[in-house]
Amino acid sequence: MDKESIIYSYLRELLESFGQGLDALTYTLSKLLKLPIIVANPAYETISTTLLHPDLDAFQVEYDEERENNKKPYFCTIKTDTLQLRGFGRAIASTDRVLGYIFLIIDKVEDPDLDFYETILESAESLYANCLKNQLELKQEKNKSKDAFFYDLLYGNLKRNEDIINRGEVWGWDFRRPYAVLLLTVPDVELFSPDRHLIDVLQKIAERVLIGKYLKNPATTVNRNEVIALVPLELERKKQSEQKQEITTLIRGTLNQIVNTELNNRIACGVGQTYYEPINLFRSYQEAKIAIDMGGLLGVEIPFFSDMGLERVLYKHDVQDLKEYHDQVLGELLKNEPEEGLLEILKIFTINQFDVNKTAQDLFMHRNTLRTRLSKIETILDRPLDDMNTRLDLTAVLKIEQLHRLDQESE
Repeated sequence: MDKESIIYSYLRELLESFGQGLDALTYTLSKLLKLPIIVANPAYETISTTLLHPDLDAFQVEYDEERENNKKPYFCTIKTDTLQLRGFGRAIASTDRVLGYIFLIIDKVEDPDLDFYETILESAESLYANCLKNQLELKQEKNKSKDAFFYDLLYGNLKRNEDIINRGEVWGWDFRRPYAVLLLTVPDVELFSPDRHLIDVLQKIAERVLIGKYLKNPATTVNRNEVIALVPLELERKKQSEQKQEITTLIRGTLNQIVNTELNNRIACGVGQTYYEPINLFRSYQEAKIAIDMGGLLGVEIPFFSDMGLERVLYKHDVQDLKEYHDQVLGELLKNEPEEGLLEILKIFTINQFDVNKTAQDLFMHRNTLRTRLSKIETILDRPLDDMNTRLDLTAVLKIEQLHRLDQESE
């Protein structure tokens, strides 16, 4: 039988198995190609496979080369803690949205017929896309009431703690416990972006980490390019530092799992304050959004709203008023010749909490030379740099520049 006839015969068998569900389709494909098959969701969690192994619930994928698009197959390495497999994979996509991936395990294939595999995969992909699209639509329908509840909760539409507690019990969430909102975003992903599936991936990974920590149905939802997670904390009022450490561990766990994915270096996060009454959780959500904005401006990787003290006041204040205050504090120093670098020296001195030795190291400058420059700055400002009020003003000016980019405007 020639190759075209074989392909036609294979496709007919795949089409017949399609009506029997995802696992039947995978089993048939594996039988025809005489290769193990793994089908995964966008977060690389196994949803159908003929390769039975206890350590294959989820895995990481390393591509041999950078992927060009979702239509082209690729070679890769599939990794878990105890497995390392060679794969020939392809995205399963519908209208440019990635629904999952299909991998042929080719470890034991000496001379694979890649053109043949690619032809079969291209045809099988459309069948898998229909299966996964149907599953996605069922899930979305099921989640409609949950998403509506989240919307009301996070926008302050629910006014009674009892109502929130009762509705939360439907999904197994105990709102008698305190919660904080953890917000994860992919800023460059829009509603109709080709990589919109990355939001689903991020939600899956966050849920996986939460399940590993709390062993319960995690409370998460998606809003545009945001994944919102409600983090349950202990009823006993822990120290703020202990709560912060607990949430930081969760975020680190999530970030560690996206290192080898398309999400790497594309995530921004923020954490709102902990609230002991669920009617206040909308505040935590808004705080988490502000924390993300301020964290980006201040260069903080995991920003907690509770850590933002002076920054919170300056972030919300009138920008024109802040600019006038900024210019008043720095005064004549703003007119100083850039060659002398006195303004930059003062900024680094402030960043280093007015430590002469540390500032001298950072500037590669002798301490005596630095003291001479600082003395000149004092003369220009007509203020002593060891005065507490002067240092408070300079700290505030530095925060204003970071939060509102006033230093860039002046350039």
